[in-house]
Amino acid sequence: MRNPILAAAAALLLSTALPAAADVSVINGLTHEKNAKSGETYESTVILKNVAAVPAEIRLYQTDYSFTADGRKFYDAPGTGPRSNAGWIVLGQKRIILPPLGQTEVKYIVRVPGQAGLAGTYWSMIMVEEQPKAAAEAASAKEKIRFGVRQVMRSGIQIVTHLGETGVRKIQFLKTDLIRSGNTKSLTIDVLNTGERWLRPFLSADLVNEKGVSLGRFDGGRWRLFPGTSVRYTIDFGSIPDGRYKALIVLDNKDESVFGAQYTLDFSTPGTPGQPKKQGGPVS
Repeated sequence: MRNPILAAAAALLLSTALPAAADVSVINGLTHEKNAKSGETYESTVILKNVAAVPAEIRLYQTDYSFTADGRKFYDAPGTGPRSNAGWIVLGQKRIILPPLGQTEVKYIVRVPGQAGLAGTYWSMIMVEEQPKAAAEAASAKEKIRFGVRQVMRSGIQIVTHLGETGVRKIQFLKTDLIRSGNTKSLTIDVLNTGERWLRPFLSADLVNEKGVSLGRFDGGRWRLFPGTSVRYTIDFGSIPDGRYKALIVLDNKDESVFGAQYTLDFSTPGTPGQPKKQGGPVS
């Protein structure tokens, strides 16, 4: 079962890189991506570096991983997600001792099932968790009892397997909000990947005022979207004049996958702006 409260607490400790105070870092990337065929077996490694002058004990384990546009992240038990590849992965080691200033490679094997019907993207995470040192544990025992927490330094490495170029590519535009902060105006759009393959689309908005004059193209950034996950894009329009605008929103995956929608944005009334109004169906 998912527990958003526990997941939120874990998210405070998990980041795209180990915190500066940590002694161990992953030096060959936090996303390992591979195009594979059904029935194929492939190998790769996680390279770890101890930057401290004392040994470091490391625990490696697996989780699933998903996220939603409102900022929640879930690290569920491995193999519980519908597109988890955790069961395909065999870790070469689960506990290691890194010598002072040492470096090591931890091998893992991915065995893609040879079953029919596999298509698109499958993924999970290998967690690298630095164990507290005995001396530090003893010195801070009273603090741990008082607060009831233990600091844990860890990184998550996303292991991503694509079944060739297969998988439906599809998105859905969800919640939108207009935001005004002083003279600055912006639009947020939640986007859900309803397809079978991960996407990394850039978002842009072409803005036209009521007189048909273009105000140009505004960048909303780029996010990674696994199937079934959602993200929130933010488009900053700066200090455009108050008024009503037509916006053509485009999500461009920089391949054959391009998605779009048209909205009316009402910034005509100072104060809290109205909700965007979608114009018709998706534009492709």
